[in-house]
Amino acid sequence: MISLFSLAVVATLIAPAPLTAHISPEHQSLDVRLELNVPLPDVFMDALPSGGVVRVIYPLRVRSKRSFWWDGRIWKGELTSQVSFDPITGRYRCKLLLDEIVVDSKEVDTMNNAVTWLRAPPSVQLVLRDDFKKLDRLYLRARAVFSTSTTWLVFPDREGTDWVTVPVIQDPVAAKEPGKAPHADSG
Repeated sequence: MISLFSLAVVATLIAPAPLTAHISPEHQSLDVRLELNVPLPDVFMDALPSGGVVRVIYPLRVRSKRSFWWDGRIWKGELTSQVSFDPITGRYRCKLLLDEIVVDSKEVDTMNNAVTWLRAPPSVQLVLRDDFKKLDRLYLRARAVFSTSTTWLVFPDREGTDWVTVPVIQDPVAAKEPGKAPHADSG
C-alpha cells in the first residue's frame, strides 16, 4: 500500500507541466513562446475538418514581486491561436491574435500542421512600460483555455489547464553582470 502511494506521488512530481513558456527579455519587451504539452480535447479534433473555428485561448499575465499592495500587475492580455478549415481550397487558415488583433497568419495543408499551430503558436512580443527596469522581479503566468461557458446561466466555467508561473530571468546574478544578456527558457 505504501509503495503504491509513493509511486503515485513520484508520478505526480515528474509529470510535465501542461504548458511550457519560453521567455527572452529584450529592450522593454518580452519575447514569449508557448507550447501546450497536453493533447487537445476530442471535440477540437472532430471540429477541425468540419469547417468550424477552433480556438485555444492563452490568458497571459506579467506580474512583479510586490513592493506595495497595488503594484503587482505589469501586463495582462490574451493570446488566441485560431484555426478554421476551408472546404473549397482544402487548406487550414491559421491566425494568431493578441488582444483580438491579428499578429500572425498563414495557411497550412495538413491537419497535423493546424494542430501544431494550436498547440505551439508562434512567439509574440509583449511590450512593457518604459519606466519598468527590474526584469529580475518579473514572472509570467499563463494557461490554456479550451472552452468558456456558464453553469446555470450564472456561474462562469472554463475548461483548460492549470496556471503555469515562469520567472522572466532564471538567474538574477547573471542578468546583473555586465556583458551578459539576460535570457530565460523555462518549462
